[in-house]
Amino acid sequence: MIFLYSIIAYLSFLVAVGIYKVRSVKDSEDFMVAGRTLPWFVLVGTLLATWMGSGSLFSGAGLGYRNGLAGLWSSGGAWLGIALIYFISKRIRNFGKVTVPDIFEVRYGSVAALLATVTTVIAYTTIVSYQFRGGGKVLSMVSDGIISLESGIVITALFAISYTVLAGMFSVVYTDVVNGILMTIGTIGALIFLVLKVGGISEIITISESVGKWQLFGNWELERAGDISGPIIAISFFVPTMLLLMGDANMYQRIFSARDGGSAKKAVFFWIIGVIVLESVISMLGLTGSVAASKGIIPDLVKDAQSGISNTNVVAMLEARQSGSESVIPAIARYAGLPLILGLLLVSTMMAIIVSTADSFLLIPATNLTRDVYLKHINSNASEKQILLIIRILVLVLGLFAFLLVSQFATVLNAAFTAYNIYGTSITPALLAAFLWKRATNEGAISSIITGTTVTVIWTYFLPNWSGFKGLHPFLQELTYPAACLSIMALVIVSLVTKPPEQKVLNQFFNDSD
Repeated sequence: MIFLYSIIAYLSFLVAVGIYKVRSVKDSEDFMVAGRTLPWFVLVGTLLATWMGSGSLFSGAGLGYRNGLAGLWSSGGAWLGIALIYFISKRIRNFGKVTVPDIFEVRYGSVAALLATVTTVIAYTTIVSYQFRGGGKVLSMVSDGIISLESGIVITALFAISYTVLAGMFSVVYTDVVNGILMTIGTIGALIFLVLKVGGISEIITISESVGKWQLFGNWELERAGDISGPIIAISFFVPTMLLLMGDANMYQRIFSARDGGSAKKAVFFWIIGVIVLESVISMLGLTGSVAASKGIIPDLVKDAQSGISNTNVVAMLEARQSGSESVIPAIARYAGLPLILGLLLVSTMMAIIVSTADSFLLIPATNLTRDVYLKHINSNASEKQILLIIRILVLVLGLFAFLLVSQFATVLNAAFTAYNIYGTSITPALLAAFLWKRATNEGAISSIITGTTVTVIWTYFLPNWSGFKGLHPFLQELTYPAACLSIMALVIVSLVTKPPEQKVLNQFFNDSD
């Protein structure tokens, strides 16, 4: 129970910080972008803590547990995405708006902005839902089942929503710095301890090689039912992560919060270093955890999850395999015999990062709906007091929707993959083109958003039920390829056959000054 008490104490501390920061919120810009006052080192902390949510702590560690080194293909997509964003970070900050739909409004018009808002709300609410699930899993494991998964989800949701409602961006960014530092210490410390406990690197390599986990593509085939090669599956995880990162509205909103373009670029540079280190550590924690499970140091998470499921039910076996392995980091904290202070640090910062990420992904759609729907189409003369009230109400409403969505996905990985594809294939191509391709047009952007969304929905919910689906080429069975390719093709082809944008519009997007 001491793990549970430490989590509750740390989350209570975060809420106390939120209460303290309420006084800093003088207007809606303070709530949404922290008054555009953030220095680069604060930006690094909040960018890192926001990206490293349940997607990394559960699905990333789970991939490492199941697939070893090959699990890094998913993380690698984020690394490349950040590297590309580095080169346009000054342009993003110098544009100086608040939300991604603001960018679409100026560059592509009101229709594209509205479509971007709708897509962002759907994708980000889904992402919040699996943060709630991740928090519930942590609380359930560290309390030895005294808190059920369902109760843990409720507790996580209550903390995340209240924390966001209090002070918005101001309540998130400064605690993110502390969260990022503590998470780095906790994960690296736990990895070093576990590596030594299982017998060192050579023992990990020997055991991993014997089960196909110490190679580039590992046993990725076990991620899908059917005969699809490892490389095809690996890239299908790499691309959605990369597209989400490059279009992540959290990142843009934080860059908008920077003091200036130089601070934004410096922050992105150090962010990529932090993400590479932490995601590699988390993946290796997953792999080392699988070795520990084979030695009986921690429970065999996959075996326990699959017990009672018929071997003939392939889909259920895959989902159980994913769900069980996603609990590897809490299991390490609970059963691997970590020094008490290290175990407490690991589970507390895990929970804090989950709540912090949920906050950020709640704030984005609430901000979008406030600015791009309420202010533009309902009450354009709203006072600052009214705006703050509306955005706080929207945080509550979206938090409730996210809570209701939790039951729609069996695992964190399933929810993450769906959300990444919805957003990455619909928003990212046109968003990057706004800063990189002067020929991109309103019509091209609208076509890209509609195409990406439509293909994602069809491939996710309808096409797999078609009797001939398994007969398609493997590239067409994996959603990532048709959705991303067709979305980009729509953007390019339609833009080339329509009237180019005016120079006065382009001047706002190609400003590289400090």
